[in-house]
Amino acid sequence: MASLSPLLQRALHSIETTTAGMTDEEMLRHPEGKWSPAEILEHLSLAYSTTVTRMRDLLEKPQGVEVRHPSLRERIAGFLVIRLNYIPPGRKSPERIVPKGISPAEAHKAVRAGLADIDQVISECAQRFGTRSFIMVHPILGPLTVKEWRKFHCVHTLHHMRQVQRMRQSHT
Repeated sequence: MASLSPLLQRALHSIETTTAGMTDEEMLRHPEGKWSPAEILEHLSLAYSTTVTRMRDLLEKPQGVEVRHPSLRERIAGFLVIRLNYIPPGRKSPERIVPKGISPAEAHKAVRAGLADIDQVISECAQRFGTRSFIMVHPILGPLTVKEWRKFHCVHTLHHMRQVQRMRQSHT
C-alpha cells in the first residue's frame, strides 16, 4: 500500500510493526475488561469505514458539506488530538465502532482495506471541497479539514497501537 498518504502510511506501518509475529492466540488475548489486539484492529477498521461512509454520503449531496465553526470544547479536544497527538484516556467508543469479534486475519484484512478506502475518499473530498475547508464534523473534535481527518485517523491508530505494544510487553 505504498500509495497511501504519508500519515496513513505511518498508521499502517505502526499496525504492521506492532502486530508482526503475533500468533492468533496473542491477538485474541486481552486484559480483563479491555479489548484484544484483534478487537482493537476491528475497532480501527470500523472507525475507518464509518468515516468512509459519511464522506461518501457528503460527496453524493449536491450541496456538499455543512459548514459550522467548532465550539470551544471541540477546539480544545481538536488541539489535544490534532496538534499534540494526544487522545485522553477513558472515553467510551460509540456503539457503531465497538468490535463485535472477528478473527485476527479478518481484522488485519479489514484494517488494511479501511486505510486504503479512507485515503481514497479523503482525496476525493479534497478535490471536491478543497483542502482548507471543514468537510465533516467529528462527534468529539467538531468540524475537521481533510488534512485533519487524516491526522485524526493516524493519531487514533497510533494511540491504539501503543496499547497493543503495552499488552505485548506485559506478556513477555
